[in-house]
Amino acid sequence: MDTEIELKYLVLGDDIPAVITNLLNQLKYPFSCKTKTLANCYYDTPDLALRKADIGLRIRQNNKGEIEQTIKTSGITVGGLHQRPEYNISLGSANVNLALFPNDIWPPTLDVESVQEQITALFDTNFKRMTWLVTMPDNSQIELAFDQGEICSSQSRELINEIELELISGDASSIFILAHSLTSVIAMRPGTLSKAARGYGLVFGRTESHISSASTVLAFEPSMTILESFKAGFSECLSQLQQLVSQFVAEPNLHLLKEISDSLALARHGLWLYKDYLPSDKADSIRIQIKVVLAELAWVETARQIRELTTKKGNYRKKIEYSKSLLAELKNEKHQLIDFEQMIKLLHGEAFNLLQLSMLEFILNEPESEEHKTELLDLAPSWLSLNLDTLNKAIHRDKPLTAAEYIDNHHLIIRSLLTGSWFGGLYDIEQRMDFRGPWLDIHLGIDELETLTLLKGHLQGSSEEIPQKLISWLDDKVENLLCALEHCKAAALNLQPYWLK
Repeated sequence: MDTEIELKYLVLGDDIPAVITNLLNQLKYPFSCKTKTLANCYYDTPDLALRKADIGLRIRQNNKGEIEQTIKTSGITVGGLHQRPEYNISLGSANVNLALFPNDIWPPTLDVESVQEQITALFDTNFKRMTWLVTMPDNSQIELAFDQGEICSSQSRELINEIELELISGDASSIFILAHSLTSVIAMRPGTLSKAARGYGLVFGRTESHISSASTVLAFEPSMTILESFKAGFSECLSQLQQLVSQFVAEPNLHLLKEISDSLALARHGLWLYKDYLPSDKADSIRIQIKVVLAELAWVETARQIRELTTKKGNYRKKIEYSKSLLAELKNEKHQLIDFEQMIKLLHGEAFNLLQLSMLEFILNEPESEEHKTELLDLAPSWLSLNLDTLNKAIHRDKPLTAAEYIDNHHLIIRSLLTGSWFGGLYDIEQRMDFRGPWLDIHLGIDELETLTLLKGHLQGSSEEIPQKLISWLDDKVENLLCALEHCKAAALNLQPYWLK
């Protein structure tokens, strides 16, 4: 048995082999290079018994006629890093023979003889592989592979254009060093799905869960220590981020960009919450990297607000049509803001890749000291209370707030909600949602208030005479929204915190 330690990337661009070879020569890393053609067929039973057991089975043939059957059992995938036990058996013919594998690799609940009787071919992955066996400065050896081809089923096809970095020998940190260098010359993004997973998706349909920042609650166990919970939460943030990027690349839209921004904000908030328990130099470096990427996404919220104002199905479109020039101005501004092609470049670019590598290295490498072995439940209530106390001081119970005051305090509400996203999963879900509901309503209400404030700014800066109907409607809308926010505020401030019950 071998345990693969791999980083996988999906790549954009042409002439990738030449780019890789030139980079290795510039870095003066010794390497040998070879090319082969691989034909792979993946198998399972009609009821997907292997897939349900998190097992992958393939038969591979190369251009020399050599045949090998492989089993990959359940492993770990974090941020594009794949670690899975792998078993390889040479064959004389391209026929599955499960009896050749060791008996102890199978889950006790799996009937191997029944699987053998029912086994059938599902899909193929056929590609040309160019590999560089690279010797790193510390003498670690890494196999860098570029695969180009396609996944084929009877119904459809999907292109393969990816890089894999596999540790052959030495220190696993050498993979990250080489990956850092690759990000400077190749447009790429972490591949969180294996070829097998993509093939299953091609045959049976791929259904990725909808991610909503408003409902995100990180999965923690009460028995976790401080550092265990940070690593679990930060890992979930990274996985969520990469899933959202994958969805955006497949179908670019403003909603997904906003969720990407919110996912980054959740990760950054974790660095702030745990700052007393993390190495400040590493945490500060990642926080700065997140800040840089968030700055590139800063336009998204304004574009979303303008879309809400101008879309034909939006709440405000009919009112804004009182002023044709205003509608045209807003549409023009939205057009100037939105550049999805530039966002694709950002999400495949060096800065974003280095951020994800930094997050992954932080998750994998940070050791736990004795002073950090305090249980999470001993500290989570104090973190939740601290954020709520800050919020209570800013949002007075008995004093109505103006639109400007609500907007000025929006960041405090977001911060409190993010803290709840980190630690709320430790508590009863119904009590948590009852408490969180009014605060989420306030958050959404301020979002709408910011949209109306944007519209007001455009009205005040307009050179044409604005119809009185539009001005009166806007004033009424703001007044009604403030009234609703005050009701939500009263309800929120009267609720007992779920973590103190």
